[in-house]
Amino acid sequence: MWNTAIWKKTWGDQRVLVLSLVALWSVFPWIYLWLSAQIPMTAFQNVLLQAIPKDWQRLSGVPFGEVATHAGRIALAFIDPVIVLAATVWGITRGSDAVSGQLERGTLEMVLAQPVTRRALYATQALATTCAALLLCGVLLAGVWTAIVWGPWAGLVDPSRFIPAVGNVFGLMVCMAGVAACVSAADSYRWRTIGILCGFYVFSILAKLVGRLSGQLGWCGYLSIFNAYEPQRLVGDPADSWPLLATYDGVLLGLGLLAYVVGGIIFSRRDLPAPL
Repeated sequence: MWNTAIWKKTWGDQRVLVLSLVALWSVFPWIYLWLSAQIPMTAFQNVLLQAIPKDWQRLSGVPFGEVATHAGRIALAFIDPVIVLAATVWGITRGSDAVSGQLERGTLEMVLAQPVTRRALYATQALATTCAALLLCGVLLAGVWTAIVWGPWAGLVDPSRFIPAVGNVFGLMVCMAGVAACVSAADSYRWRTIGILCGFYVFSILAKLVGRLSGQLGWCGYLSIFNAYEPQRLVGDPADSWPLLATYDGVLLGLGLLAYVVGGIIFSRRDLPAPL
């Protein structure tokens, strides 16, 4: 009974954010494709292949020749801040609410005063967050699919090529949520949890950039979770895309699930501060 009540409460807590991202990710692919179509392919190719230094190809993760195609230009949408930041915000927001958010609001003590275990509470929140992330990625895929089929580049690109890219977005969301939940399980203030995760996000971005641009410090890229977030590389030959997705999401999902497990152990053993 109480697991059902916790499930409903968790979905109620994340309802506004879910609906906001549903609206954003439903509309964004259409806006992105419409804006991209305003630049003719020949003009885009001239700028990308001639005006931009070749050394910058290391930042894109794929050769500019692959980017200067219809599929390549659509793939860039998945590394747009609208997608990356939204996926990251989802993970940090929902993960930070697992323990420290409820402690800060003073609701955790009331919930745990009922016949429910800490493990059930934590696992229900993790499952609801993951299911909602899967739902949001389904919305994103539907938005990309319809924008390709009925948008300005209709008939020029196979929309099924972008399924692995959406899968990589899902991996990022689970990873960030798991890490945030782990930090939340050890903290008592949500603002501090969010601050730690923002620092983790900035560090990951910088580590990836340094790893890409510096030959001697290339190993820094392996310190970043974004080293496993390369959706623009997953829109090519399916024979290559799916094994590559398995590698990337193996890292992201594995790290996220490990963080969830560690957070669950911390939460089940820690002392909770007395309510003020």
